[in-house]
Amino acid sequence: MDNTMFELSLEQQFQMRIMQESAQDLSRDQMMDMLMQTSRMLMVKDNIIRNLVKNGSL
Repeated sequence: MDNTMFELSLEQQFQMRIMQESAQDLSRDQMMDMLMQTSRMLMVKDNIIRNLVKNGSL
């Protein structure tokens, strides 16, 4: 399997840098809230992909 397909694009790397700089100003509570929201969104994304594959939509 080609590992380059899992690397971030230049645009994604730029977005990561913006998020990193924005996170510098967050409190611990804000950071924990963001982590929980992000984790939830990743789980929802996984469920959507799983459902699409299961129903043959992909």
